[in-house]
Amino acid sequence: MPVATRWFLIGLAGWTAFAGLVSAWGYVEHEYEGVQIAWIPYLGVNLVQIYTLGLFTPALLLVARTFPPTRRPQALTLGIYFVALLAICAVAELLVVVVSNGFLGKHYTFKMALGGGFEDFLAYMVAFALIVAIIQVQIARERSERAVRLEADLTKLRVETLLRQLHPHFVFNTLNAVGALMQTDVTAAEEMLAALAALLRTATDASTRQMVPLREELNLLDRYILIMKLRYGERLVVNISTEPKTLGVPVPTFTLQPLVENAIVHGLDKTGGVIHVDLTCRLDGETLRIELSDDGTTLDLLELREGVGIGNTRARLAELYGTGADLTIAPREKPGTQLTLAIPAGGPRL
Repeated sequence: MPVATRWFLIGLAGWTAFAGLVSAWGYVEHEYEGVQIAWIPYLGVNLVQIYTLGLFTPALLLVARTFPPTRRPQALTLGIYFVALLAICAVAELLVVVVSNGFLGKHYTFKMALGGGFEDFLAYMVAFALIVAIIQVQIARERSERAVRLEADLTKLRVETLLRQLHPHFVFNTLNAVGALMQTDVTAAEEMLAALAALLRTATDASTRQMVPLREELNLLDRYILIMKLRYGERLVVNISTEPKTLGVPVPTFTLQPLVENAIVHGLDKTGGVIHVDLTCRLDGETLRIELSDDGTTLDLLELREGVGIGNTRARLAELYGTGADLTIAPREKPGTQLTLAIPAGGPRL
């Protein structure tokens, strides 16, 4: 609704209510004095007079917007308001006298005009106070909405920055894997490069979005696991178990890959045997729980230093979900490490 229309409706409702109140009070007063009056004509006269006062509502709005109560000393602001209301009321009262005497058959004397002017001045004070209050509430709401928008924009910028940091880190690690394999198995290295190209295409398509359905994130993860299996061969066994109802849940782009990379690299670097990495995705009420475990050497949590992948993921979760997301790393009861990620299934706060 346009601003002018909204203020017109507010003014019309306010002045109409005021006319009804004045008419009801006058009718009761006449009844108490034993004077019979016709209600409809009496209400009509009051409506005409008070609507005449209402014609100056734009002037009240102009004063309220031109001289907001927060930009100058309070005493000066009140003085400006008093003088402005006095001038508006004087002109309005003169117009009321002209309309009443010329069209309503009234015969206002100077004394009657002064008495009516005082009452109209009080009415203008009340109307002006309401206008100032409404404008200040609107300003406060606009500032709040603008602050929320700015905070959301800042959060998106920080998340995008973190995501841009993650991509080079991932590519660097994968190229290192290709380089290591090139020394022992050229054919496998070529297959890994082809898989890397396919993975990068998928990652590039997803990188323009902060959130993707879990099924897309798992598709990207499958390509990454293929590369790791080409590198480590039978030493790496990965099992993924996903509840079908979780596949449509939105998750931050490139969330699973650094977590699985952390499990694989730390697990295989500290053992010469086979490690099993198990990934489970399930819904727990309104929370998506992703549990990742490996049976490699148990990490010493006192000496654990989170690298770019885990640290970056944790920072992105904090930006997107605040305290609504939780990422924990803990030793398993048997050798190995358990990582648990819990995020709201309804999506981030952005």
